[in-house]
Amino acid sequence: MPSATTTTSVTSGAITGFGSVKLVGKEYGTHNTSFVIDGHPGSQNDLKVGMVVTVNGSLSSSGTRTAATITQEDVVEGAIQAIPSTNDRIVVLGQTVLIDNGTLFDNNIPGQNISGLVLGDLVEVNGFVKGKGLIIATLIEKRNPPAACGVQGIIENNNSGAQTFTIGTLTVSNSSAVFNDMPSTGGNAWNDILVEVKGSPCTQASQPFIATKVEPKRIDVANANEIEVEGTITQFSSASSFAVNGVPVVTSSSTVFEGGVASDLALGVEAEVEGFLTDGVLTAEKVSFRDKVEIEGNVATLTSGGATPNLTVSGLAGITVFVNAQTEFKEGISNLGQLAIGNHVRVRGRPTGTNTVIAAEVRKRSRDTGVTLEGAVQAVANPNVTVLGVLIDTSTIADGNFKGLDHGVTGRHAFFNAVKVGTLVNAKGDLIGGMVLWNEIEFQGEKS
Repeated sequence: MPSATTTTSVTSGAITGFGSVKLVGKEYGTHNTSFVIDGHPGSQNDLKVGMVVTVNGSLSSSGTRTAATITQEDVVEGAIQAIPSTNDRIVVLGQTVLIDNGTLFDNNIPGQNISGLVLGDLVEVNGFVKGKGLIIATLIEKRNPPAACGVQGIIENNNSGAQTFTIGTLTVSNSSAVFNDMPSTGGNAWNDILVEVKGSPCTQASQPFIATKVEPKRIDVANANEIEVEGTITQFSSASSFAVNGVPVVTSSSTVFEGGVASDLALGVEAEVEGFLTDGVLTAEKVSFRDKVEIEGNVATLTSGGATPNLTVSGLAGITVFVNAQTEFKEGISNLGQLAIGNHVRVRGRPTGTNTVIAAEVRKRSRDTGVTLEGAVQAVANPNVTVLGVLIDTSTIADGNFKGLDHGVTGRHAFFNAVKVGTLVNAKGDLIGGMVLWNEIEFQGEKS
């Protein structure tokens, strides 16, 4: 057991910065840290922003986190089979790799964007499995041909007799593979398991992919006082029992939901889960949806064609909302081309920059002058808070319209004592003469 002044700390997610190693809002010192890079010993110099890692370390009573081990794994490594003309995805080893404004390209790729890739390029992709045959990319790098490649994904079509299964459109032969902690292969016992597979060849041209290793994708830690996992929901039984990146999660009546509610949980939803780990199961104290942005208002500008379809909203100058192939359109529309300037819309999505958003959902609403902006606070200077680059002047908000997590009144003084950078807030107002007159602001987060 850890001492009274030190607790175990585990974090899994995409690296956001260095100095030490930063990810999912946490920072770990790396003095005497062991590094494992895609299964091989390495160093901190091998790490890059956008790489997905698991940090196993400790948290001192003073709040300092120290990493004992940092493990990085590619989500897919192989040759590019297809680059659709939409320029928002590539296909690697039978997996569709989604690319958006949040995807980083290594400097060994010309232009550091998708235009620098060609068919046959061997790439390593960091990111998260979003669904069957579907990956969200956080970092893409080009590589020289290795002896073996690999893929993480959800098993389908398990055939224990033929000793094959599929991940996306990739057929895998496991007849000569080493199985680490997999259940019996009988029947369909392997179906729907998130796994990591290593093998060859690195191109899908000659199938099957000959696996040398098959093992469940999970965090190799049984217990931790503090754990935070970033990723997508890869298995879903109910809002109280699901898995994020292969880590089993349970919620309870005391679990706080930030940026959404329990009913928003489903396969493929992007989330961050915080809590403690016991016998490999994460008991969630907080579930934060990565789609932490909500915008409502009238369409100010609209670009429905080209490589980067987007819109802006009147009164929220500077925010650009991009859509991609994964954006859902609702309330009678199926694409941006069915909207017009002045239409009232509601957008739910996730930030990909200081003032850019990738839309998960776009709804057309009835005409209204109302404006809503929900997101993480970037700056505080009473009476102003800044969200997605928009300065929200709260001097026009009545004291009774400053609200807390339970929707109860907190008042201006208590609100500004509590609000800080990173706090999720929801502000409402009305568009008057091209400007927003803000009339309500509240903290976001809800218990199940």
